[in-house]
Amino acid sequence: MDEQLIVDTLVLDAIAIDIGRIKSEFDGATARSERLGDAVGHAGLASRVESFASSWDQRRGELGQQLGQVQTHLNTAVEGFRTTDTELAKALTDQTSNYPPRTAQPQ
Repeated sequence: MDEQLIVDTLVLDAIAIDIGRIKSEFDGATARSERLGDAVGHAGLASRVESFASSWDQRRGELGQQLGQVQTHLNTAVEGFRTTDTELAKALTDQTSNYPPRTAQPQ
């Protein structure tokens, strides 16, 4: 059975970058939500929009923290795969000088 593990670290890097951008949007959403009430143009609706936005502030903060953790874990995984790949490549390269095993020649 031929088993392979292929990890595209470039894709994982891209995902980590995207998650960082999403986190930035969550982090900046509170400031934007505070201005949203002014943009609606109706006092009653503005009040409801502001109430909704402020009730989401805590949840947005939690989601931002969780996104930061996911990004950290992805970066750790990418670094782990790269380190492992480098070490395996070195081990294979080092092995070529000792392979095939040479037996002592009779004298």
